[in-house]
Formats: sequence, C-alpha cells, structure tokens
Amino acid sequence: MPQKKCPQCSRVLECGVDQGTCWCFDIRLDGEVLKNIREMYEDCLCKDCLTHFETNVVNQNI
Repeated sequence: MPQKKCPQCSRVLECGVDQGTCWCFDIRLDGEVLKNIREMYEDCLCKDCLTHFETNVVNQNI
C-alpha cells in the first residue's frame, strides 16, 4: 500500500483506496463533515484524525 503523510498531524499512513480496500471505508462521516474535510485537506487523513471527525458526528447524533 502506498504511504502518505496526514496533512493534519503529519503522521505516516497507508492508503489502500486504489486497491479498493482501506480502513477509511469503515469510518462513518456525515455528508456535511465529509464535504468540509475535502475542502480543508487535499489528501487522506490518518485513522486517528479521521476517527476524531467520526466521533464528533456520532456524539452529535446521540
């Protein structure tokens, strides 16, 4: 898997999106949150950073 650098925290991450299997497929994001992430960042976020956005969405829906 290709390695990338998270644009938010600078950690190295493995991206499997081109292979059709990536850990990010399991992250649940609200459509508006996903849109905002795409506007703020040009590349993939690491699991910790992306999970932070997911956690905020899940907590808002409780």
